Amino acid sequence: MEKIRNWMAAAGFAIIVVGLAWVGHGTGIIRLPATDFMSELSVWTINGSLVVAFGLIVLIGSWKLLRDEPHGPGFGDDHFLEES
Repeated sequence: MEKIRNWMAAAGFAIIVVGLAWVGHGTGIIRLPATDFMSELSVWTINGSLVVAFGLIVLIGSWKLLRDEPHGPGFGDDHFLEES
């Protein structure tokens, strides 16, 4: 489970970096290359913001959903499988 959490965290960070790059291109902060088709177009700012939000969801999900402790009462308890 630890490996999955680490890979999800790495993917979340990568997604956030890509989204921030798109926001940078869309706002005109990043201008590489100079004839970039993404420069100063609001659609890339919006798309980048959505990608950053998705990356944050993946990152938070890797920390919260895949933690080592149980998620609540009864999660992983074998006594629920036994007949009474």
